[in-house]
This record gives sequence, C-alpha cells and structure tokens, in this order.
Amino acid sequence: MNKAQLFSRRVYVQLKRSDIALFKFLLESVDNLAYMSVVDKYRAVVQLVCAPEGETGLDEFLGAAGWEINLQVVYRGVTGNEE
Repeated sequence: MNKAQLFSRRVYVQLKRSDIALFKFLLESVDNLAYMSVVDKYRAVVQLVCAPEGETGLDEFLGAAGWEINLQVVYRGVTGNEE
C-alpha cells in the first residue's frame, strides 16, 4: 500500500452563506462520501474530508453540486501527511 493511500483527503470549498445548509443536505444524500465542517462561517468556507478511495466520487459530487450551487474549490490537500 502506498503511503499516500493512508491519509484522508481535504477539500475546502467556498460558497454563499445561504447555500451552506443546501450543500450539507446534498452531501448527506450521498451516503458516506465525506464529512463537512464549516471553517469560516463569514466567508462561507467549508472543509470536506474523505477517504482516499472516495476522492473521485467527491470530485463528481462537486461537479454535480455546481449545477445547483455556485461553489469554488479553494484548496485540496492530504490530512496527516506532514513529515
């Protein structure tokens, strides 16, 4: 197993504050895809964390959600990969 496959993926997304609840509802409709935390409620930035094997599914979800909600991916990273 590759070392990079051991760590969760983080994606930070910025959207309108009024769309946070809808975004969370849409994310929860896809079972066990990722979990969401609001990082900055004033700038409406949320953090999504998913398993390495769920990264493709998360990208597909973000593409589909982009049809309903104006969103922008502002950062992608790997959790726990600090050496």
